[in-house]
Amino acid sequence: MKLRLFPVRPGTADRSFRASAATGHTPNPPRFANRARRFAAAALPRLALGTVLLVLAAARAGEAPWTLEQCVRHALTNSPDAVLAEQRVRAARAVLQQAQAQAWPTLQFQSGYLRTDNPMFVLGSALNQQAFGPALSDFNHLPDVDNWNVKGLASVPLYTGGALTAGRRAARSGVQASAAQAEAVRQALAFETVRAFHTIQKTRAFVRAAEAAVASFEQHLALAQKRFDAGTLLRADVLDVEVRLAQAREDLARARNARALALQGLRTLLGLEPGEFDVAETAPEVPAPAAPEAADFSARPELASVRHQIAAAEAQTRVARSGYLPRLAAFGSVDYDRGWKLEGEGTSYTAGLLLQWNLFDGRLTRGKVAEARAQLDMAREQERKLKLGLGFEVEQARLNLREANERLAVTARAIAQAEESVKLTRDRFEQGLALTIQLLDAETALTLARVRRAEAEADQRIAIAALRRALGLDQLPAELATR
Repeated sequence: MKLRLFPVRPGTADRSFRASAATGHTPNPPRFANRARRFAAAALPRLALGTVLLVLAAARAGEAPWTLEQCVRHALTNSPDAVLAEQRVRAARAVLQQAQAQAWPTLQFQSGYLRTDNPMFVLGSALNQQAFGPALSDFNHLPDVDNWNVKGLASVPLYTGGALTAGRRAARSGVQASAAQAEAVRQALAFETVRAFHTIQKTRAFVRAAEAAVASFEQHLALAQKRFDAGTLLRADVLDVEVRLAQAREDLARARNARALALQGLRTLLGLEPGEFDVAETAPEVPAPAAPEAADFSARPELASVRHQIAAAEAQTRVARSGYLPRLAAFGSVDYDRGWKLEGEGTSYTAGLLLQWNLFDGRLTRGKVAEARAQLDMAREQERKLKLGLGFEVEQARLNLREANERLAVTARAIAQAEESVKLTRDRFEQGLALTIQLLDAETALTLARVRRAEAEADQRIAIAALRRALGLDQLPAELATR
């Protein structure tokens, strides 16, 4: 914001006050004082608003990185997949409401007006209006009439062959299946969030390893250049170091790009809009569950969902078979008729029972029953397939965790050995006792060891998350999720 000050000639205010004092009149405020007050009245609100915006911007810029717990909680409530799962549950509940409404009475209101000279409608309207008279005795020359009808209708199903009860049971099972599937989506989202979070940590470790390699090769290049200037090293050896330095810088660029992509992937998974986003450097230690010898996946919501789907398919089969049975319904109506041509009005009612039984429908019911049974067989086979897949998932997660633990032990020793090798080789190189290629190979081996260590650490955490998901456990234990 630019501040504009009004120019005031020196001494003007003093002369004004002295003149007022000499004449005995009450002095008027100086001109620049009025302008200053007007400026303050206009500028202070803007300055206050600007200060607030600056404070908010500073708070936003200083926002702490997202922790793993925050990412998981946000994904479970704001991810598009989580929202879609909840919408599917709402849709299933609406279907249940429709199924329950089939058993309730139906009330309708109808109203219509007509004018006609059709003999059947004329006589009927006259009778309904209780206005039949001598004017209608000549059936071959009936006048035109009008009729305004108001009708209230009610109907209620009494027996549907079990279709209504089975339909409600199928819809209720559908709601339970959708709820279980929504829980499965939430578990999958939590796992994907944990995996994306640890992938970011892996890429950060890659960046640190690449930066350390670049710094080391820069030192080696300076040392090689010094030895070349002293005449104890060939120009080809200096070029070899420069080539390795260029490769290390290329690896660093790729590592930084991988880190940016991993952050963007997690942002997309969380359903965040574009803006500043970063995650914490560390994640809480989540203990690995003890995987039983037999694959115990009874807590998986996918299994509960498919079982509810089987129950719904069984109910749908009962609905289809109800087509072989009769249907009975009760109905009633009340009519009010008014006409202005005949100047009459009247009321009437109708009540009765309706029995329907399809004795032959072209094998339509048989086809519906066959389709429902096929759907039931598919649901049962889907359950068998799911059990096989879940058993394989548990075993795969257990083996991956074992591999990750072994890699952690190996890579820890490899880094210590590589660091010792680089130190010894560098000292020998400074003394002219080691070749350039030996120093470069030792440095490259150290970088690879650091990369493998980072991969092993991230893969071990991801393997723990995969095993927890395979067993149907929460990604974050209760003591971490409620912090």
